[in-house]
Amino acid sequence: MKKTMMIGAGGALVMVLGGCASTGYGDRYASACERDYERNRAAATAAGAVLGGAAGAAIARDDATGAAIGAVAGGVIGNQLAKRDDPCGYGFSGYPVDRRYGYWDERRGRWVR
Repeated sequence: MKKTMMIGAGGALVMVLGGCASTGYGDRYASACERDYERNRAAATAAGAVLGGAAGAAIARDDATGAAIGAVAGGVIGNQLAKRDDPCGYGFSGYPVDRRYGYWDERRGRWVR
């Protein structure tokens, strides 16, 4: 029982720390939007793990095993629910389109301010 509990706690910890190790925190060129997105996704992963662990402990016969399985499943679900394809609206080019700073005009083939 202790072994299962330790494995489950270790798995939940790895998932939570995996969210913290994303590129948004360590990248000094990341925008505030990207950093907020990564922080919110890590929080969703942690919240999912906590709620999943509580639900797993309440449902399962063996509290430790149920909590471990619930924490892992809840963390994965929370992480995937917080995932977005284009969280900051940069589009497919990877750069924000803000006409105040100028933009590349495809028709003219030059930078326009």
